[in-house]
Amino acid sequence: MQDQQPAAAPVASARAGERRVMQTLAGSASAIFVLAIIVMVNYLAFRHYKRFDWTTQGIFTLSPKSSSVLHALTKDIDIYVFMSRGEGSYASTDELLKRYTAASNRVHVRHVDPDRDAAQFKLLAQRFGIAAGVIETGEARADVAAVVTAGDKNWHISREDLVAADMGAPGGDRDGQQEVQIKAEQALTGAIAQVTAGRATKVCVTKGHGEWSVEESAERSLASLKSGLHHDNIVWDAFDTLGQTAVPSGCDAVFVLGPLRAWSAAEVKLLFDYLGHGGNVLLALDPVIQLDQISVTGFEDALRDVGIRLDRALVLELAQDHLLSPNPAEFVVTEFGDHVTTRAMQHAARVFMTLARSVSPTGTKQGVELLLRTSNQAFGKTAIAEVKQGDTPKPGPGDIPGPVSLAVATQLGKSDTDSDHKVGGRLLVVGDSDFLQGPLLESPDLANFHLASAWTGWLTERPALIDIPPKKIKTGNVVLTQDDLWALLFRVAVLVPGAAFVLGLAVWFNRRA
Repeated sequence: MQDQQPAAAPVASARAGERRVMQTLAGSASAIFVLAIIVMVNYLAFRHYKRFDWTTQGIFTLSPKSSSVLHALTKDIDIYVFMSRGEGSYASTDELLKRYTAASNRVHVRHVDPDRDAAQFKLLAQRFGIAAGVIETGEARADVAAVVTAGDKNWHISREDLVAADMGAPGGDRDGQQEVQIKAEQALTGAIAQVTAGRATKVCVTKGHGEWSVEESAERSLASLKSGLHHDNIVWDAFDTLGQTAVPSGCDAVFVLGPLRAWSAAEVKLLFDYLGHGGNVLLALDPVIQLDQISVTGFEDALRDVGIRLDRALVLELAQDHLLSPNPAEFVVTEFGDHVTTRAMQHAARVFMTLARSVSPTGTKQGVELLLRTSNQAFGKTAIAEVKQGDTPKPGPGDIPGPVSLAVATQLGKSDTDSDHKVGGRLLVVGDSDFLQGPLLESPDLANFHLASAWTGWLTERPALIDIPPKKIKTGNVVLTQDDLWALLFRVAVLVPGAAFVLGLAVWFNRRA
């Protein structure tokens, strides 16, 4: 027995050594396994990049229109950003560009600081025809914020296209909050549409009846609308319908905007023949008042044939929350139909209209969709002579009760008289053209521009050109009371270190066991 005792110690020591080796190997294998998992997760994250937006306003999510443009790309897009990191809009622009590159691997972003990357900027400046100046701090700054290129096409984006701050209407109460209106997505998607589009979209605007004009010097000019859509590759052309036998070739849509005189039967036939053969038409028909009556436009019978009633009635709004002035003929529209051009506006958007008429479906044709309507308290006044300045108008016999329809849209079907069996075009009729006034289109508190651009995109059959509504990020000061500060200090100085200490004790006792 005594001779066997000494042999037991080396055996036990050897076994203990084996256990240590196995524990070391197991620990190393576990570390390698964890490292392999981390590498695999990072590889998968790189190959399948995904971003999540948990903000209530969806400020980090691209609009469906931007997503559709990016997913349809068939060529690479290079975006050169000529901004320094110290610029106020750099961070928001950089974040937006990350969304673009995450949505499409065909989008490539290159940041070039004109001050720090002077040599590279000089070469690109010659290529794109841009220049740099020196600001008050002595730094070089390019005269554009970015350039979007595809092949031999390029489009410049200015700093004004990226961000515009909105502090609200004068005298308005925003509870001390500032709303920052991000326009960069609209500018970038529009620029991509510019450099990838095969040809420009042509909008033909009629003249000869006192309509709105494409000329900037005209009294009723479309300059603001043209300026707002200058990224969207649209060409505006005017043509006189008098004596014409057909709409000029190449028109993607024809706009009739606020005629002051009636159209002849021959002119109306010209336009509806174009519509029946696949053309697209916008009719913005104001109630022209003469001798206390609303004049005829010439379109009444033709519109009735396609299921649209053009009423000779002036819309008056009595709901106080829809009025911006005592005039009931000037009001804000907040009710929108479930149409592709107005669906995005159904939540809190406002469109200002003045001197509008009622336009509604007759119910005899399928497919006529309502776009805009007033509140229940509004009505359409047919007896214009009864409207007295300073008096509160009241609905009477023959008036149109509210809510009053203000705009409709329809897609015409196949024409029985068309030997080629072509599908008819798109028709949109609105009882007002004054919503196109420059101050209304440029107001950040109103959706007039979004409505006009969305209708332009739908009628030209270019869904990517439908305007992207700018997101508004509400920012405000964070006010902390003394109790809030003590609660924050307790969490930072006591709870977090205490939780780490308890976790450490638990790990230590587990190892001892």
